[in-house]
Amino acid sequence: MKFGEHLWTHLTPEWYSQYIEYDQMKEMLAGFVASAQHLSGPDNLLARQLYFLQADEEFFKYCSREASKINTFFAEKLAEALRRFEPLKKEVKYTEEHHRHPHSGSSKIFPLQENGSSSASASRTSIKSATSTRKKKQHERTLHLKISDLKLALSEFYLMLILLKKYQGLNFQGFRKILKKHDKLLQTNRGEQWRLSHIDCSLFHQSKGVDQLIEEVETMFIEKLEHGNRAKAMQRLRVPPLEEKQPRIVTFRLGVFIGMLCFLCPVLLILAFALRKTITGKDTSWRAALHLYRPLFLIILHICFVGLNIYGWGHFGVNHVLIFEFDPRNHITYQKLLEIGTFLMSCWFFSFTIFFITSYYEYQPFIQPLLCLVFLLIFFLNPTRTCYHKARFWLLRKLFQVICAPFYHVDFASFWLGDQLISLELIFFDIEYFLCFYIHDANWNKTIVHRGALCTGWSQFFIQAVLIILPSWFRFAQCLRRYHDTKQKFPHLANAGKYASGFLVSITNVIRRATNASYKHDKTSNPYLYLWAISALFGATYKLIWDLKMDWGFFDKNAGENKFLREQIVYPSKYVYYIVIIENIIFRYVWIINIFVYFDTEMGEYSDMIGFGFGIIELFRRFLWNYFRLENEHLNNCGQFRAVRDISVNLTSVVATPFSGLLDKIAKENQMENYTHARKHHTVVNFNIENNVTIPNEPLSSIEEEHVHTSDSQTSLESRTEQIVDDINEIMTMESSNILLRDDDAID
Repeated sequence: MKFGEHLWTHLTPEWYSQYIEYDQMKEMLAGFVASAQHLSGPDNLLARQLYFLQADEEFFKYCSREASKINTFFAEKLAEALRRFEPLKKEVKYTEEHHRHPHSGSSKIFPLQENGSSSASASRTSIKSATSTRKKKQHERTLHLKISDLKLALSEFYLMLILLKKYQGLNFQGFRKILKKHDKLLQTNRGEQWRLSHIDCSLFHQSKGVDQLIEEVETMFIEKLEHGNRAKAMQRLRVPPLEEKQPRIVTFRLGVFIGMLCFLCPVLLILAFALRKTITGKDTSWRAALHLYRPLFLIILHICFVGLNIYGWGHFGVNHVLIFEFDPRNHITYQKLLEIGTFLMSCWFFSFTIFFITSYYEYQPFIQPLLCLVFLLIFFLNPTRTCYHKARFWLLRKLFQVICAPFYHVDFASFWLGDQLISLELIFFDIEYFLCFYIHDANWNKTIVHRGALCTGWSQFFIQAVLIILPSWFRFAQCLRRYHDTKQKFPHLANAGKYASGFLVSITNVIRRATNASYKHDKTSNPYLYLWAISALFGATYKLIWDLKMDWGFFDKNAGENKFLREQIVYPSKYVYYIVIIENIIFRYVWIINIFVYFDTEMGEYSDMIGFGFGIIELFRRFLWNYFRLENEHLNNCGQFRAVRDISVNLTSVVATPFSGLLDKIAKENQMENYTHARKHHTVVNFNIENNVTIPNEPLSSIEEEHVHTSDSQTSLESRTEQIVDDINEIMTMESSNILLRDDDAID
């Protein structure tokens, strides 16, 4: 593997703009060599030599800018690590002291006096004893939670340190490789001299601060939190591999389930056409069965789509693990999610196949959809530690938070899940049909279906309206909660207005359907038809604009060469973005077909199947939407250089050290100003170098004295780096002094 590919494979995605521009440097060298081709030959040796000297001036100036950029970023990240580690270290010490000497808050219990002891005294003593025991148990529970939080925070901090250490190594390796290539192409050793004088002595290469922090975290975790159990501590601190390796058994099972689908799908289609009549010649009630099966199909299809989303995010470097705040050491992979989806889809096809067979023999066919639903519920609600229980319970916990939106803090995973429910509105609509069919219909176990009286008329439409509004309500409540937490009217109240428009669309659509019978002779005179159409047009336009501008970040005025998009893009082809924009516009207005269905009686008879098609289209739109929504969030993380989760620990100790002020100063003064522009994707180009000419080596010092001049911004950047380095050195010196003092105290 070439180093450019190696660098792209192993870099931290959120920091990628701060790595060495290896491909750009490689292209510069290739350009120099190509431009010097006409200077080949012994007569042009001096001219060629002078040209390469001028090229070196430009190349080393670029290398100097890259080195300063890397030094500054490394210094600021090291300062951030020191600032984050200080309260964690103090909290571990505080927790350890309270673990050894717990403050139970209880009073001593004295034995009863032989003379004069009373029942009242005994009663008071027993109450004090019970109170003491209760406080002690409460203290132990609180301490256990505190230790768990500290372990999680330290494991994330350790991950950050490992990423920073890899950042050091990759950049040094990049400079070494590119300068070696420079000397090879230009037939000189000036690159090696420049590396020795500028890179080998640079902060990001020489600093041992990260190694010291890693060693200190490991020691603290082993001795303080795991009581000397090194194996257990290192298992908790284990850094996940860069490339997720899929278990072979998972890949095997996924292949088996895909094979089952390839068999069951054509079998179901054949039976659907062959068994249109029962054994006694009656019509098969497959339309009613489709109405019962379609919500289950949409749920399972969406699981498969999300599995494909995870594969795409991982392939193109979108860090969904950080965005959703999964545990980077233990989370569900795309193959495992596709395994679940294909398994459940195989069960769905098998159940529908059994329905047609039992329907043909008139043997209680409508038990099959109910059994399929029960199986799906058992699978997800299964409390045992099987079938990826951590992932299932994470999903259930997030769903509960979405349902109780106003009462829980809203993170990205919660409102992303709420948006997924918006695309599953048809499922909420079908809940009414499913319940009415199995509860109120007397003959639900036969092939002739009759609706019950309780599920007809305005009561039916009212229940449908309430159910179909629920997804929009969840997101509406989440937006209000975010406004309550942040006090920002935009975007949260504006986003709430988008979902409020969904209320109007759902209500007017239900009223339109409820009043169809009153206007069956003149459908154009139904006023609710026009009210629904206007509200649907307004809502679709509102959501479309929000998709493109807010969720995806497109139509940025600083897009540059990415016209109508944004300044930085992750996916390699711009045409994909334009195609998805067109697709999103079309699918946002696909509801217009319902107007033609309203006036066409023959099409109206198949409204349930058309609605099923709309549900699949909406899921596909959401599938594509997910790619660009997370891309936008990923680029936001890149702009903030956020590569690990922000784990907050409620501090119980007051952290005050002699160098706290220095850390605060670094945090406030040294903010990244000119590194938020992410790199575009580079194409690795291979150049054939021929007819190389040997050039006498010039001392590097002469080139620097005569040619290399640093710009004002470069000087400012270097001075800023030096200031950060001085602050860090002062902090590390003071910390070392504190360690020596503690060691002296221990000896005394």
